[in-house]
Amino acid sequence: MTKTLVSLSLLAVCLAGCVPPARASGNRNISGSGCVEKAVENSCRVIIDSQTGRLYSLSFPAKTPKSGIAIKFSGTTQKGATACMQGKPVKVSKWTKEKGIKCPPRAVVAQAER
Repeated sequence: MTKTLVSLSLLAVCLAGCVPPARASGNRNISGSGCVEKAVENSCRVIIDSQTGRLYSLSFPAKTPKSGIAIKFSGTTQKGATACMQGKPVKVSKWTKEKGIKCPPRAVVAQAER
């Protein structure tokens, strides 16, 4: 019985000491604004940031804005692969409609993609 307790205690100490400390997730806060468009993958939404020109693939936790609407968003970058193959993946935590940006009509965007 004593040997079992000692063995279990040593195992617990080793597990606690041998497990590397948790690394920071590496996710960073990011914000931007631009016109929301459908990506190549139909359920995905992308945006070209109006300030930096960067392409972001946005995932929304709840309500997703319609294509052709200008938004301002904030969220965190996502590490690893996602189903959306375009742009830097961002998990959106908050978004609002942006009045200062005029989005092109969908027909213009479709012609530009060809």
